[in-house]
Amino acid sequence: MSGQWESIIFDDPRSRHPMLPLVVKVMHCIYVTVDPTRPPPPTVMKWWHSQSLSYQVHDHEYEPSIVILNLREGKRDSTMKTHFTINFNTMTVNDVSLNRRFPVPNEIHSVVRDLDEYVRKTVREKKEAEAEEARRCEKEREEHRSRVQAFCRCLIDKGLIDEDHAKLFSSDSLQCPVCSAQQTSCTRCKSISCSNNDCVASSAVPIVRCCMATHPSHTRQFCTSCLEPPGSLPRLGKCPMCSNLFCTGELSWCVGRPNSNDGVVGIATSSDIDVPGITRVHSARPLYCHNTGCIQNSQDGGRVGRRCSNTDCWSFRMYSTNVCPECITQDSFSCPCGQYWTCGSCKSQSSDIRRLLTCPRCHQCFCESCSYIWTCGLCRRVGFCSDCMEEESEEVEHAPGVNLLFKCQNCQGHLCNACDDGGQPCCTCSRMLCNLCAKDEECERCAHFRQRCNYDYGFFEFGSDDEMTYHDF
Repeated sequence: MSGQWESIIFDDPRSRHPMLPLVVKVMHCIYVTVDPTRPPPPTVMKWWHSQSLSYQVHDHEYEPSIVILNLREGKRDSTMKTHFTINFNTMTVNDVSLNRRFPVPNEIHSVVRDLDEYVRKTVREKKEAEAEEARRCEKEREEHRSRVQAFCRCLIDKGLIDEDHAKLFSSDSLQCPVCSAQQTSCTRCKSISCSNNDCVASSAVPIVRCCMATHPSHTRQFCTSCLEPPGSLPRLGKCPMCSNLFCTGELSWCVGRPNSNDGVVGIATSSDIDVPGITRVHSARPLYCHNTGCIQNSQDGGRVGRRCSNTDCWSFRMYSTNVCPECITQDSFSCPCGQYWTCGSCKSQSSDIRRLLTCPRCHQCFCESCSYIWTCGLCRRVGFCSDCMEEESEEVEHAPGVNLLFKCQNCQGHLCNACDDGGQPCCTCSRMLCNLCAKDEECERCAHFRQRCNYDYGFFEFGSDDEMTYHDF
């Protein structure tokens, strides 16, 4: 029985093929043996000396039946012709041009054996890979047959087809037994259903899909039993505004505030939603999709929710998660700057954790990065908020323990009255500087002014004898 011939071609010395040096060594030896006066080819190349290992493999064999090394010659723009063939089975060299044969020289026996073993190993690995792929495909076919049979059993139980119809239906079929539409399957559990939404069979095993056109349906469709994996957000959700189904990442969610009667309101964030012993006000629910119109409608209806600024909040997840109005408690906090808000039911509201700034006069709270209140750059004492500073009453200015803050007009830093005596005016421009800037003469405005004056007009310098000397540039 004849087998298929395959070849490994060596025609490019830049290929870095691991067997190329051995092929060149055999080629040199054969040419020198046939004609010692003729210089052997220096290497292989596409147009002059193109060599190949040819081998024949039968369909069900893991070893080649024959291996031959072909040494070919040619000229540019002409047909390549075989000059020598080396049969690895018989260890014989055939000089095609002179029609004569001779044994393989002893000095290259080991090289020929290495080339022969390389080919046989290549064939074995290829056959093993093909067999493994065949086993995998057969396993997939068996699994598909089982799922088709389970689908047909479901249709029989629901009275959509009868037993006789199911017996005539092939388990290898890729069509629906009711309407002959193409089958579809759940991305996760591979359960089969009908792709035709108008077919009654599609309701037997409901499969829902993301509506995003950029998401391939075969990677973003799930049966209802696989939609909500334990301990995480559902794989798909329906936007309450447009009623379309989206993947988790395309929606804003609220995972539900933990109930206070569980005694675990201050739990740290976790990727798990279903934590033992914890109940929630509601299950994870989508608030809106990322469509601009849906976001606006959600805002107009007061259902958009807010993003808690505390990264330890129960609502903080890797996906876009907000706190819906139902989960916001009365002790929620919003900084006057409008950039910081916490929902009131997480750790940020604990007095020893929240790290908020409190004005020592009006006792109003602010976030750490708020522009309405400052802290001393050295001792971190908190000064008055902007409203209290504007009052400028004697009672405030001289009250014991009050931390009035002075702002350096040079470095823009804030220092309390315990760390700075109110600053010193710059001797040139009268800007109020902190002690550090005044001491180091770092007034930026004056440095720029002096540089400009020096460039335009020169400058005056006092000598050791107090004589004033004028320098001109």
